[in-house]
Amino acid sequence: MAGYKDELISELGRLASGEYVFDRFRSHLHGDVIDLLPEVFAKITTVDREIVIEEIDLGRIVGKRVCVETDGTDEIVFARRHRRKGLTRFVKGREPEDCSTVAIVLKRDEYSDTYVCLTAYVGAHSEPEPWDRHATLESESFWQTHALIWDDLEIADS
Repeated sequence: MAGYKDELISELGRLASGEYVFDRFRSHLHGDVIDLLPEVFAKITTVDREIVIEEIDLGRIVGKRVCVETDGTDEIVFARRHRRKGLTRFVKGREPEDCSTVAIVLKRDEYSDTYVCLTAYVGAHSEPEPWDRHATLESESFWQTHALIWDDLEIADS
């Protein structure tokens, strides 16, 4: 894992296609998703992809999604989350929703036949936030109709 030598902290498991997956120093695993990763990894075959973006349905409720669709009746606010460069769209007064899917993004290590987990969370795959360097036109559209459920603990101190 020479490409991530100082960033990797632990092995998370193996994909169905055989590659090992490692976490990174600044882990981006949300909530209790780590307990679901063996089952999620067993459903992923990489086919030599550089970036793996998957939404895996586990066929049962596995947690609560906090990124939800919004409409004109929702109270929307913007705030900066911890370790984020831009403002995030939040919705107030909503509760997390039952969910059967886990979203995961993996990146192939450039020096070995392994992957690094960039993020994993209970919920549907969401687009990068509009301020993110990986944002696309789809990102803008997605975040106009979706928001994270407001959580004071997610907000960075000013």
